[in-house]
Amino acid sequence: MNAPQILRRTLSAAAALAIVLSVASCSETETGLTLAETKSPVQLLRNEAASRVPATLVAEVENSSDASENCRTAETDPEGLQRSWKSSVRIVLTPEADLDMVLSKFFLSFREDGWEQGTYGSDTIVEFTREGSFANIHISVREAKDDSPAELQVQVAGPCVMTDGEGSDEVTKLEVTAE
Repeated sequence: MNAPQILRRTLSAAAALAIVLSVASCSETETGLTLAETKSPVQLLRNEAASRVPATLVAEVENSSDASENCRTAETDPEGLQRSWKSSVRIVLTPEADLDMVLSKFFLSFREDGWEQGTYGSDTIVEFTREGSFANIHISVREAKDDSPAELQVQVAGPCVMTDGEGSDEVTKLEVTAE
């Protein structure tokens, strides 16, 4: 095993440990978690997932975002009490990156770590789930067009948890610290 593989497996283990520790320490909702307790593990998992793309093939990392989102529609949860932490990043590949090879190795790395590969919604979003993880990983791809290089969008979503609502101190403080 070479140094990058060892580092990737170490980061993967650290992210998994963070998720397990956060799951074991909470008791506020059906999942046993608060929004604050899901934020850091979701962000760590997003970073760990994005780090699986070889740095030599990454031209730029754009549009990193961290925020909570309503889990239900405005009609069923008008106060936005049930929320999920979502963390995403867009990875712009270098022009010479072979998208098929990058995706093949990228997806294989998750499967080797015990993640189940499926689709989310339509077949344009690849979803990875793993028993014992409360978070899901969603990967979407934009192929290279004209002068625009290929891009990968990595999004990690935590579980739906009960909060004090969209405008509450709890939610606004978490979202301010994510910027």
